[in-house]
Amino acid sequence: MWYKTEGGVRPKEVDETISDTSVFLRKNIEEVQREVEGETVTVFVYDELKIPKELYPVFEQQQADIDYLTMIVEG
Repeated sequence: MWYKTEGGVRPKEVDETISDTSVFLRKNIEEVQREVEGETVTVFVYDELKIPKELYPVFEQQQADIDYLTMIVEG
């Protein structure tokens, strides 16, 4: 399930390096300015999905199939 999260550094859309067991996917990454203790800071707000590394190739293939079918239908 996708969930909203945020951080102070722009995240990679696909990150296989921060965990030995999971791949993190991010989408809808937005840069937001916030006021924190009288100071303006940049925060990145995004949707994140955590997938077990062994399932990531299956997810990647399914996403490629969806993208291909979308292109055919919309093309």
